[in-house]
Amino acid sequence: MTNRTKGLLCAILGPLLWGINSVVVDMLFAQGVNARWFATFRLIVAGAVLLVWAYLKQGNQIFAPFKRWRDAGHLLIFSFFGMLFVQYTYIMAIEAGNAATATVLQFTNPIMIAIFLAIRHWQLPARQDVIAIIFAVVGTVLIATHGQIGTLAMSTPALVWGLLAGVGAVFYTLLPHQLITKFGAVTVSAWAMAISGIGINFVNPVWVDAPDWRLPVIGLLSFSILIGTAFAYVVFIQSLAWIKPTVASTLGALEPLMGTILSILIFHIAFGVADMIGSILIISTVFIQALRRTIF
Repeated sequence: MTNRTKGLLCAILGPLLWGINSVVVDMLFAQGVNARWFATFRLIVAGAVLLVWAYLKQGNQIFAPFKRWRDAGHLLIFSFFGMLFVQYTYIMAIEAGNAATATVLQFTNPIMIAIFLAIRHWQLPARQDVIAIIFAVVGTVLIATHGQIGTLAMSTPALVWGLLAGVGAVFYTLLPHQLITKFGAVTVSAWAMAISGIGINFVNPVWVDAPDWRLPVIGLLSFSILIGTAFAYVVFIQSLAWIKPTVASTLGALEPLMGTILSILIFHIAFGVADMIGSILIISTVFIQALRRTIF
């Protein structure tokens, strides 16, 4: 199996698990779990689990990112502007709205990446990127208004948090490439989760607003932390060592698709025609970007 094939498989599996996890998080909130408490607890526990795993595999090598100030600084930046940003905004988007709209709005991040790279390299966006941007904007408007232009159908916090989650996904995708190439996906993910979890704990302590530890809550927390967070993020980050960030982000179309389908099936979320069209427009940006430039 080539590195590219492994990268593609990892970039597919990660978003699939995220899509499932988004609904699990929604179920946790339905069980009365506090969103801010959950954001802190998930990062700390997932980071601790991954650090133990990394240590068992690599020993003291897991401390390598702290041997040089430049690498340590890069890791701190990724921890707070990548890991924490995308985790916190996404959780708040689900709490303010639902898993379906949160995952779809977060998926505007491939378009944000295309715009960022165009500015960074002082190049006009390619034709397919322009078309994708238009689709993403129109799709977002349709979802936010349910097709009733001029009237916001979802809460303002849900819309803002959802779009901020998209911005966070941009940082999360672009920041760690150099780090994972040098130190590996597990080590980078473990430290980023642990550092950001400890940092946000000063704002949202885990000993405040803790949930009632009933069996359903424990089961959902276990899945979300171990599978939907720790494993899924490692898998996705590892893909960035083998394929381009734009490709990995593009394959993330599976996340909003899975999140939307499960939300409709489990929570019976009402998705009207305008919402469906908006979701299709946003998700279709992946396929537009995947087409060869010669077609356009």
